[in-house]
Amino acid sequence: MHMMIRFSAGLCRFLSFIGGAAVVLMMLHVTLDVVLLNLFRVSMNTTPEIVARYYMVAVAFLPLGWLTLRNQMISVELLDFVLPKRVRGYLDVLIALTGTLIYGMLTYATWFKALREMRSGSFVELVRFQMPIWHSHFLVPIGFGLATLACALMTIVLLSPRSREVLAAYIGEDTE
Repeated sequence: MHMMIRFSAGLCRFLSFIGGAAVVLMMLHVTLDVVLLNLFRVSMNTTPEIVARYYMVAVAFLPLGWLTLRNQMISVELLDFVLPKRVRGYLDVLIALTGTLIYGMLTYATWFKALREMRSGSFVELVRFQMPIWHSHFLVPIGFGLATLACALMTIVLLSPRSREVLAAYIGEDTE
């Protein structure tokens, strides 16, 4: 169990770092495009497509697993404070199981969409050339797949106090 927690958390952390790197690369790319346009009247015509098709997809989907493990997803707790602790625990397990199921279905659906895009060799028609974009379609099922793994792991963690301690120690956070 400890190895599974360490492997899953490490993989989720690594992909969230890639998502963070995508933010930095996007910032540098857009800044370079603006500087080139304003100083030299040269435009990089691919910037909007690269930002929309690669950077933003990586930023949106790759950190999902890490956010789930750190319990940092957006949540609304309207009645949580009035429920007994035991009922809240049962609801947390139910929510983690539901998240596992939903993320699993999203992973399944987006994986086959990515395969279709790869087989068709999807691209964006630009002024001077065709920019392939089928690669970016694989970032979505990777992100959803890690979120599925993280939700399944959170279900185990919520049911096992010992696993909760291992995960909390590994990610450096309280999983409550």
